[in-house]
Amino acid sequence: MPKLEEHPTVKRYNERHRISAKPSPIPKLDVEWLRTVCLEAGADDVGFVEIDRPEIDKDREDIKNVFPHGKTLVSIVCHMNREPIRSPARSIANTEFHQVGD
Repeated sequence: MPKLEEHPTVKRYNERHRISAKPSPIPKLDVEWLRTVCLEAGADDVGFVEIDRPEIDKDREDIKNVFPHGKTLVSIVCHMNREPIRSPARSIANTEFHQVGD
């Protein structure tokens, strides 16, 4: 049985894409643009950390296992309400507390 790579249509497809497919450089993200996107999406604060910082030495291997090509970490901070924090259910702890009446 012939291999798929030997089929004329597959050969023609591969030849066309091999010639025209030049790897385009990966564009760098603009830090201010990314910060704005995160804040507009509801984050209260955003921070960026280089993967080579010594402060994350103990976590670097785990991070590289998940994101092998990552160079920067993005930390997104969201406000958590203090009043219902004692609740074990985070869905309750993360909802806004409203006191009824005085």
